[in-house]
Amino acid sequence: MITPAFMFTIFMLTLGPIKTVPAFFAMTRNDAPPAMRSLAVRGTVAATVISLVIAFVMTAVAASWRLSPDDIRIAGGILLFGASRETIGQIGRSASSPFIAPATHPSVTPLAVPIIVTPWGVTAILFFVELAQGDPGMSAIVIAALLLTMLLNLLGMLLARWIIACAGMIGFQVVGWIFAVMQAGLAVDSVITSLRHLGVFHPAS
Repeated sequence: MITPAFMFTIFMLTLGPIKTVPAFFAMTRNDAPPAMRSLAVRGTVAATVISLVIAFVMTAVAASWRLSPDDIRIAGGILLFGASRETIGQIGRSASSPFIAPATHPSVTPLAVPIIVTPWGVTAILFFVELAQGDPGMSAIVIAALLLTMLLNLLGMLLARWIIACAGMIGFQVVGWIFAVMQAGLAVDSVITSLRHLGVFHPAS
């Protein structure tokens, strides 16, 4: 049974401010506060729109491709494990995000995609929306958790300089590293759970 708390935790791990804040800080460290705030708002709006398109449109595409929740969960587990491995290996390296690059519309890319809306975040949205099909209450919870995550991203970006000043970039890296280890375990669990559902193997009695 997927609980709202579990869903929100996954959204925070895959779409939330833990990864967004340091990347946004690196992007805007030399910008004036008004420019920083404007980019944060525009990036959040773009990421929210993209997330809702995934939730309401791409889920239908996934269904037309006959992708089951287990298929999506396995794909998400693989992507999440890859992201965790990369993050774990980055501890002590430069704090700048590997996604940051010159862009015509930085609020859309690299900020909205792929800093906020990550590939493994996409699979999380597809998975939870697919599970909530036919249940209006659960569907509302999915969208509410998604919007709350985006709001926390906005708050994190608006307070990025204060957060980094208090915690330090290294401190934020350590927190991100710890969460990456947890993500790796979650990724393995996702793949194993789906393989069990598909009857590939059964747990030992």
